[in-house]
Amino acid sequence: MESLSEPQCRAGSPWRGLLITAFILSCWIQSTSAQVTVVPNPPYGEVNHNVTLDIQGFSGRALFYTWYRKAVAETNKIARYTVETGVQEPADIREKVLSNGSLLIPHLTLNDSDDYHVLIVDSQGNIIVAQGHLTVYEPLSKPLINSTNMAPVENKDNVSLTCQSEVQDVTYQWFITRSSPAGDRTVLSPDNKTLAIMKVTREDQGPYKCEIRNPVSFSESEFTLNITYGPDTPIIFSRIPHYPVGATIELNCSAESNPPAQFIWLFDGIQMTSSSKLSIANVSLNHTGTYTCKASNSVTGLSSSKDINITVSERTTKPNLTAHRTNVMENDTLAFTCGTEQKGVDILWFFDDKPLILNERMELSMNNQILTILSLKREDDGSYECEIRNPISSSRSDPITLTVNYGPDYIKVVPNPKKGEIEVKFKGSLTLECRVESYPPAQYIWQVNGTMNSDFSNTYVIKYATWEDSGKYTCLAKNNVTNLSVSKSIRIKVIAEQYMGGRNGSSFSGEAITGIVIGVLTAITLIGTLIYIQYFRKTRRASKDQLSEKNHSAGQHGENIILYENTVHFRGSALSVQGPGSSPTFLEDPPESSYQMLDITRVDVYDKLNPWKKPKA
Repeated sequence: MESLSEPQCRAGSPWRGLLITAFILSCWIQSTSAQVTVVPNPPYGEVNHNVTLDIQGFSGRALFYTWYRKAVAETNKIARYTVETGVQEPADIREKVLSNGSLLIPHLTLNDSDDYHVLIVDSQGNIIVAQGHLTVYEPLSKPLINSTNMAPVENKDNVSLTCQSEVQDVTYQWFITRSSPAGDRTVLSPDNKTLAIMKVTREDQGPYKCEIRNPVSFSESEFTLNITYGPDTPIIFSRIPHYPVGATIELNCSAESNPPAQFIWLFDGIQMTSSSKLSIANVSLNHTGTYTCKASNSVTGLSSSKDINITVSERTTKPNLTAHRTNVMENDTLAFTCGTEQKGVDILWFFDDKPLILNERMELSMNNQILTILSLKREDDGSYECEIRNPISSSRSDPITLTVNYGPDYIKVVPNPKKGEIEVKFKGSLTLECRVESYPPAQYIWQVNGTMNSDFSNTYVIKYATWEDSGKYTCLAKNNVTNLSVSKSIRIKVIAEQYMGGRNGSSFSGEAITGIVIGVLTAITLIGTLIYIQYFRKTRRASKDQLSEKNHSAGQHGENIILYENTVHFRGSALSVQGPGSSPTFLEDPPESSYQMLDITRVDVYDKLNPWKKPKA
């Protein structure tokens, strides 16, 4: 291939430049051009900024570079740069070709957006053509947000927000309080420019943000919906709902509303003032009633109201508690009356300084003013009071003490034997106590074997029991107020002290003891001789010594006589009698663990060896 100074194809036409370009394109454009590209740096141009169109993919040695706009044509040529001389033709233009062939475009305008081509002739005479596209964007200003309704009504109106930008080729994105729109009531248009909200609520007020972007900048705007709503049910603030006569009533009303609600106050349906606050000084009983706060919204056309009941009361005074009598009998009926002329008070009852707990025998009537107790019981005895209360004070009556007379009843005598008979030892002591339930305390009388005792104590004392103290004892108790009386009888048995055999032992009266002694001595008289003769036949001498010793023992202890079953026992030996007519038998060692000493007023001591001998007193 020849150089450009000696081309094989020549042109004689005056349109020499056009022919040269055509010649170049027809004869020397290489197929490698597709591998060389033009790339903007930065990738996107921005108005009033610079951009460099770099050549990428060319690695040869260039002789000159020629830049074109839109297409490779002489009429579209921007500039030609000769590498050897470093000269750009033309030189006085805005665009500059750099030594590496790149094209610098300063102070970009939107009109600089276009396709750009570069024609490269290398040292071998090859022609390479590369192309690229430059898009220039201008900086974005804040978008404008428009609303179809500037004061939508809650739960009634729909609203559409549209984001508008002066710049074309931008993207749109919406945010609601920093989140993307979501939910069944929000709808976005296909280009994201419009956001629709169905039946707005106060929670939909925003703020809403519209963001626009292009490759070189972004901008955003915020919008808050002015949603009208309310008024909600008012809230009434009151220091206290109850006032004494002469005080000042102060009430304040508020309600959620947009725009703010208007208020009026009514008293029992009659308008008083057009304000959120109500103040009434020096109130009287006539100011007791219902106060109403009414709130309204002229934009939504809605209204709402709230009532409060105010009580004006006089301070309470002490009530007068009365009863037709205070000393009553058990099972009577009694009524208490709590006297007061004050109106609008509650009446409460107290028993022994504690709130009265009603039972089935108690009734309240006349708005709790009368307390009736049917069939009075002894547990109703005590102190009664009534108290009147209103919202600002309370007063209690003086107490009335109720006395309930009852009895006597539930009588018992102590000690209380299981079999109704009390045993007391001869010359022993015994105290009987009679007990009853009674108010006032009962009067007591004792009867002993039908004889009235002059001592009116509830106790009866036997200091030294004799046989004559045995018998029937009766305690009579009487209440002189109720005129009721009760009695209780027991039997007393005086017994002698003695030892008794058997598992359970037994006690005998003086008459029984005398019979036993006579029977035993008679038996001794019948069998004594046989014992004496038989005993001395076998061992006369031994018996003599033994009898002498026993006589000596009997002489010392003859008065210590013990009955063991049917046995008369001398200390150290015993004479046993099995029954009337039986022969007596001596027992040397009767079982001492079964002895029981009897209280005997007289003991006749017989000689053991001679039971027929007259006894010693």
